[in-house]
Amino acid sequence: MPAPTASATSIAPSSQNVPLHVRLLWLPQAMPGSLFTTLDVLRTVAGVASLQHPGATPTLSWQLCGANGRTLATELPGLVSSTRRARAPGSRTLLVIPALLASNAPQLGELVLRDAAALRLVERHARAGGWIAACASGMALPLQLGLLDGATVGAPWMFQSWMARQYPHCDLASDAAMSVHGQVFSCVAPALQVEFMLRVLGHLHDPDLAQAASRLMLFQPERQRSVPALVSQRWLGRTADSPVYRAIQWLRDQVSEPYRLAAVAQAAAVSERTLLRHFRQVTGMTPLDYLHTLRVERARMLLEVTLHGTHAIAEACGYSDAAAFRRLFQRATGMSMSDYRARFALRARRRYWRMEDTAVKRAPQRGAHQ
Repeated sequence: MPAPTASATSIAPSSQNVPLHVRLLWLPQAMPGSLFTTLDVLRTVAGVASLQHPGATPTLSWQLCGANGRTLATELPGLVSSTRRARAPGSRTLLVIPALLASNAPQLGELVLRDAAALRLVERHARAGGWIAACASGMALPLQLGLLDGATVGAPWMFQSWMARQYPHCDLASDAAMSVHGQVFSCVAPALQVEFMLRVLGHLHDPDLAQAASRLMLFQPERQRSVPALVSQRWLGRTADSPVYRAIQWLRDQVSEPYRLAAVAQAAAVSERTLLRHFRQVTGMTPLDYLHTLRVERARMLLEVTLHGTHAIAEACGYSDAAAFRRLFQRATGMSMSDYRARFALRARRRYWRMEDTAVKRAPQRGAHQ
């Protein structure tokens, strides 16, 4: 998938943990799925934050609103607004515009012009300094208001030629899947909404939280492959394939075992010299270098989802010398194992287990009236 662009520049994360309030614009002519998906992302990010910082005041909040700007009353579970709005100096606001359900370009134009209230809401939000995230055909609203004038962004292919004629001050010829110009983020297809919102939240709210949530919401092929072996040490299955493929499968299943080139070559059914030559030609690294990447990835996952100490994790990754593994991890990730866990943990500390939905009063302070 192409990387998002800020006109010609990639979207880069902003400063750490900026309070953000998100308004989800509910329109009768919209595709509600893009809003439902946005809610999934918001609730996941907020859940990760509560695991990492139990009891901390939430810095991410959201509400469903209509074109008049008022909060929508809904009794559907999961669609309600967050319980507390994030307010703090330097806080930001984001308006999420869903994709509009139009079967052709003229109909899309009619939908935009017909909803004057929605246009006024978007315009007021932008004038107040708020950010906008428009999904697919929903970008027609900021286009209509001139908020993308001078931009070079991607557009939904079905409406691209019409948008180019209708809004000539914006270059819509980019093939970027996600873009940002000024205060407006945009993506070209509703199916991108999960990744799109994670990137927007990484830019506006907290890049570490967005990255942690992305591992829960986006497909992680290496983790998907490694978890069964990690849990049950089951063999992944031999297939009639190349020596490099057989070596990789063997290394994945032997992450916690000491490295011996002879054993890898035997599993690949070739000589050691042949394996080294083929492995480097195919992967650009040696089998040991590849094993290091597997071990670091296993350590990252264990740091995120378990409470094991660094010595135990090093042992699970095939190292009896925890200090040596900590150095390897530092070189590979640019941070210590403890710093990585502090930033990307996906579970609460043990004393908070099963307390998320339980109201517990603190014990009286010593000397207080009983």
